Formats: sequence, structure tokens, C-alpha cells
Amino acid sequence: MKKGEAKIEFFSNLNYLKKEFESGLVVSKFLYKKAKNNINLQMTYKQFNKYFNEVFINNQTKTIKTPKNNNEIIKVNVENEPVKLQIKPNNKKVFDAKFGKKFNDNDIL
Repeated sequence: MKKGEAKIEFFSNLNYLKKEFESGLVVSKFLYKKAKNNINLQMTYKQFNKYFNEVFINNQTKTIKTPKNNNEIIKVNVENEPVKLQIKPNNKKVFDAKFGKKFNDNDIL
């Protein structure tokens, strides 16, 4: 397949794939095999899995119960994003020769 043809093929068969996914075929390997047999997909499994994860796995909605009233359920769109950590530098002079030792400046040559 030429560059971009797999994407076109995947999204042109998206209605069929969504129907199968919602009916219970949530494992990409089984969905790929069924689609390859039924609708004659030409793309490789690696290409299929890339678009499968983008469309079906990363855009799942999760339900959250509110703490005030447990009967209310909120659907939240959750996208997979990398964890953002705040790095705090160490203000101490760790690589200083005098670190942790008591010296007078007159003692050093």
C-alpha cells in the first residue's frame, strides 16, 4: 500500500468497525482478522492497530460519581496525555567541596 492508503481504507470502513467494536469485539487482533475476512482489508495489522488505538482506545469516556449526590453520573472525556511533573531543583550546593563540613576560609590554602 502507498503512503496514506491505509488511513483512507480504515476510515472508509469506520462504520463497520464501530458496529463490531460496540457489539463486543474490543480486542484489535480479533477485529482485524474479522474485518480482513469480511471486508477484505489490505492494510497490515500494525497499520490497523495504530488507527484502532487512535479512534477507539484513546477517546473512551469514563463515568465519575459526584461526591455530593451519588445518583448523578458525569461522563468525562479522557484523553491519554503524558504525566506532567514539576521538577524542583535542589538549592543546596551538593558538588561544593565544603558541603557538609565546617571549614574556616583561613584553613584552606
